Amino acid sequence: MTTMAATDKKSLRVSEFDKTDQLMARLHRSLRRNYDRQLKSFGLTPCQFEVLLTLWSEDGIVLGELRRRVSRDGPTITGVVDRMEKKMLVKRIRDPRDRRLVKVHLTSKGENLKGDLERTKKLIMEKITRSLSLKDMNALVSLMEKMMRNVEREGFVH
Repeated sequence: MTTMAATDKKSLRVSEFDKTDQLMARLHRSLRRNYDRQLKSFGLTPCQFEVLLTLWSEDGIVLGELRRRVSRDGPTITGVVDRMEKKMLVKRIRDPRDRRLVKVHLTSKGENLKGDLERTKKLIMEKITRSLSLKDMNALVSLMEKMMRNVEREGFVH
């Protein structure tokens, strides 16, 4: 009888993991599609938007740090910044004290996108969290923070 209870508990847990995995995957795909569609109207890719978000919180960071914060490899972030420079959203500036360091700065055009993109992001989040109470939102944030700590502790890329 103990074996049966343990088996039931184990299968229930696998079922919970499956459901969680499926729901997270569906939510991710849905959010990604919505963000992609909205970003396209601004002429941006998701990675370019991540770069802007990062620079809006801390402008003028070293290219290698930007790469780390948006979780991209060196050649990828270099290409993204190249394309953003062509769109005149960012500019690279060598550090005058250490010429080996290249810092990425927002241009006025990149800075001016902030309001519209933040409003767009807020509208999407309001739509998908419409039926959640403040208590639900706080619980969701707490759970996601715990999961991110697990991701970081296990060394998963994020």
